[in-house]
Amino acid sequence: MAAENFSSTYRCPSNIALVKYWGKKAGGIQWPANPSISITLNDLFAETTVSLSGKNTSGKPQFTFLFDHQPKPSFEPKLTQFFDRIWEQLPVVREYALAIKTQNNFPHGTGIASSAAGFGALACCLVDLQSTLLGKDFDVQLASSIARLGSGSACRSLFAEPAIWGIHPQIEGSNDDFAIPLQSPVSRNLSGLMDAVLIIDAGEKSVSSTQGHDLLNNNPYSAARYSVATQHLAQICEAFHQGDVNQFIHIVEHEALQLHAMMMLSNPYFILMRPGTLAVIEQVWQFRKETGIPLMFTLDAGANVHLLFPAAHKTAVTNFIEKQLLLYCQNEQYFCTETGKAPTKLV
Repeated sequence: MAAENFSSTYRCPSNIALVKYWGKKAGGIQWPANPSISITLNDLFAETTVSLSGKNTSGKPQFTFLFDHQPKPSFEPKLTQFFDRIWEQLPVVREYALAIKTQNNFPHGTGIASSAAGFGALACCLVDLQSTLLGKDFDVQLASSIARLGSGSACRSLFAEPAIWGIHPQIEGSNDDFAIPLQSPVSRNLSGLMDAVLIIDAGEKSVSSTQGHDLLNNNPYSAARYSVATQHLAQICEAFHQGDVNQFIHIVEHEALQLHAMMMLSNPYFILMRPGTLAVIEQVWQFRKETGIPLMFTLDAGANVHLLFPAAHKTAVTNFIEKQLLLYCQNEQYFCTETGKAPTKLV
């Protein structure tokens, strides 16, 4: 079969950061100002197919793009920037025209890090095609590095284990260029977590994540934030290993609140939480106090709330969500998923 007929299809999960990536380091492209760690959301994914549609002799990226079977011109500038960034690193992009088809199994713009899933899947397809053409094995480190150049957090979607991205002095192999899986085993107490994503507001954010990252540059509290995040990463890795649930909850929730505190301390300052976000947080604290169930919240850079909990408590937590929290959700919308799955090659 001619190389022009090659294609690759991958399904890549989204992820949720436990220690947050917020702020970019000078000197590189998409280097994090502090290290972070995340877990993948198994049932919330992007599915992407990349086909080689002919030789590329134009000297610049050449591609077609369909999202949910429709052209999406608004995505094309970001894809062009991505291909420019990997132009020298990945010959398949220079030598072939690409036909890209992608879709999410969750609504775009609902705060479930669709860019992490999308660029993770796209990177997997490209590296898979490159590996096939060269007769080599799939290189997950290269895929993580490539994904980072499209969306920083995408580099963490490539691993079943909790994924660490960014240099940490106590973590061997930690790197700004790509994510690595957590090396120490996860305690039974903290393995098999579930994530219920409550859609408080599905609208477009008033301040994009890119703008939010940039505002850290002149934030007088940024140095303290980066230091605390570095400490938190070491502590949460230890909590994962030791099964210290209370320490884990403390760090996860502190990180979520600190992320949004940094937004409120930026210049110009901004708030992405909504009244429903705060109401859910208070209800979660009350539920945990009354039941002893280790339900915790975390937040991305938006209004929506992720509720993490051990799978053994799924029935109790689901009942709590549907009886007490749905009124805070836009159109009573939420998603519930297991965590801890790597991308899957479909074709």
